[in-house]
Amino acid sequence: MRYKLFFTPMCPNCPKIKEFLKTIKIEGDFIDATTPEGLEEARKYEVAGVPAVLFLEGDEVVSRAKTIDEVKKVVENKQLI
Repeated sequence: MRYKLFFTPMCPNCPKIKEFLKTIKIEGDFIDATTPEGLEEARKYEVAGVPAVLFLEGDEVVSRAKTIDEVKKVVENKQLI
C-alpha cells in the first residue's frame, strides 16, 4: 500500500495530516493541488477537496480519508474506509 496526500498551502488541516504521514512506514507522495500538475492529478482521482489522502494498491484506490482520525484508522488498523 502507498498513499497520495492532496493538499494546498492555505489548508488549515493539511499540516497535521502531512506530519503524521511523515512518521509512518508507508511510502507516499505529497501533491500540491494548487499546481497545474497537482490539479491534473486531483482531477484524475476525482479529489474535490483537501486534505484528501488516497491509499492505493498498485494504481487502484482502496481507501480515502479526509481527517486525521480516518487516516489513523487506515494506517494503524489497516481498515479500509
